[in-house]
Amino acid sequence: MGRKREEKRLITRRTFLFAGIKIFLGMAIVSRLFYLQIFKFSHYKLLSDKNRLVLKRILPSRGNIFDASGKLLASNKFTYSAILDVLEIPQQDRASIIKRIIKDRSLDPKTADDLMNIPEVINRNNRLVLLQEDLSWDELAGYYVMASSMQGIVIEKVRSRTYLFPEALSHITGYIGAPTKEQVTESDNIALSLPMVKVGKNCIEQQYEEELFGKIGVQCVEVNSRRQLVRCVSETDSIPGDDIHLTINLDLQLEVYKILSQHESASCVVMDVNTGAILAFVSYPGYDTNIFTKKIDPKTLEELYNNPFKPIINKVIAGLYAPGSAFKMMTGLAGLSAGVITKHTRFHCSGVHKLDSHKFHCWKWKYNGHGYIDLRRAISESCDVYFYNLAEKIGPDIIARTANDFGLGFKTGIDLPGEKAGLIPTKEWKKERKGQSWTKGDTLNMAIGQGFDLTTPLQLTRMIAILVNGLNPITPVLRKSKETLSPEKLKYKPEHVELILDGMYDVVNSSTGTARFSAIDDEDFEMAGKTGSSQVYHITESQRQAGKTVSDDYWMKEHAVFVGYAPADDPKFAVTVLVEHGGGGAKTAAPIARDVLGATRSCSLRR
Repeated sequence: MGRKREEKRLITRRTFLFAGIKIFLGMAIVSRLFYLQIFKFSHYKLLSDKNRLVLKRILPSRGNIFDASGKLLASNKFTYSAILDVLEIPQQDRASIIKRIIKDRSLDPKTADDLMNIPEVINRNNRLVLLQEDLSWDELAGYYVMASSMQGIVIEKVRSRTYLFPEALSHITGYIGAPTKEQVTESDNIALSLPMVKVGKNCIEQQYEEELFGKIGVQCVEVNSRRQLVRCVSETDSIPGDDIHLTINLDLQLEVYKILSQHESASCVVMDVNTGAILAFVSYPGYDTNIFTKKIDPKTLEELYNNPFKPIINKVIAGLYAPGSAFKMMTGLAGLSAGVITKHTRFHCSGVHKLDSHKFHCWKWKYNGHGYIDLRRAISESCDVYFYNLAEKIGPDIIARTANDFGLGFKTGIDLPGEKAGLIPTKEWKKERKGQSWTKGDTLNMAIGQGFDLTTPLQLTRMIAILVNGLNPITPVLRKSKETLSPEKLKYKPEHVELILDGMYDVVNSSTGTARFSAIDDEDFEMAGKTGSSQVYHITESQRQAGKTVSDDYWMKEHAVFVGYAPADDPKFAVTVLVEHGGGGAKTAAPIARDVLGATRSCSLRR
């Protein structure tokens, strides 16, 4: 009996002990659940959402670019891109998956190299790697198959830039491309870290990047364990970029490009003299801007940059050339404004101007020069000796000041990146940059647009516009509806300017003018202007005596220049034509200017 009582007490103690343990464990579990549900709810809710919810950036539609009449020049189209999200791949599987992608998809060497060198630390700037753009249907199908069995592959439907007239407008629209690593690192814009994002690289695309790009949107989507879309939780729409309307007339632009295509390398710009609106802007040869909208083949890029005719250079604003005789109007106006000469002042041209032991020749030296000649004829017949004599009387400072007043030696301020300022030399400049004193020979060279003088075709166009629009300083512009006229006119006497313009009229329309064979046969639309030849090498006296003043070597031939305007009696358009190694302004550049100005009528620009 006592033994049974003892066993019962033992069972009761065990039961109590096990019950206590159960109660303790139960309370611990309840406490833990209470702690997790109440105190750590926000933390684990966030972790759960990170695994369940994905934020996707919605890229805006880039703004379109139009010409002055509303014709489309640059727009967008939908394409597909394949992207690798490195954070979606377990680190231990990363190397094998990357090798498989490279092998199966035949990626280009640059992309393959980027994949093989992914850093250990992954952040927002390097988690996404662009595998391939502008996928064909077969390529797209291949990536979808791969994505069904492999983590990290993302297919994105994106808007890709397309240029409708890529070569003819290459130096106006420019192109877009991936931002540089520096731009991604330095910018607070998270959109730049996305591999499918493209930004303006030059020209209008770069100049108005902020307006064209728009604002990105955000989409919050729910995904399953395989990162497949389940539903859209919330969405903030992107805001499309602004459209840009240019001053360019597409028909004229295409016609000018066609005309210049008869030469190896040339440039031409047509500008409204009263508004500064650029109507045609051609740097030839151009290049296909569409090749930059996706990853470009390195060989293609190398060929483009190594092309001896420099299609990548915007010659209109970044090509620096000696203006040659197209500069003589500045020297003549400097002499008139300084009171050194009048319209009746004459100098004798024997074909040669001697300075100490050195001879400075006129282009008509073979025919004993021009004889006694005044300023109007000196401009019309491009007499170098007249301007040598004038330069000796006024010196370089007055010439430089006059040229500067008309914008030479300074950037024009056109709404394009990459413009160069050129150079109108001074005594101080030569001392500082060359470590040499100014010489009389420098002054003579400067007077005829040679020596150290350097200008761009656009600067020369602005110079002509100011001469013919009533001395109103003007800023060339490519975007419509921008005010460009300066409120203050240049302080030169109208009769002096009129004399210069009379000489320019005779260049084309007199029987002895250098461009008389390029006259427009229309009394209501006559052209006026000035021919020029920009020397690229020095002709020695021995070569001159041997009659060798023109080289047979293309690269040693002088550049052909013509600056002009029309109609002569009521100027509307200023034009500059420069043909590299064209062999003379009268022979090569003036006929192009005639055809270009003639084209303004067929392109509905005549007012």
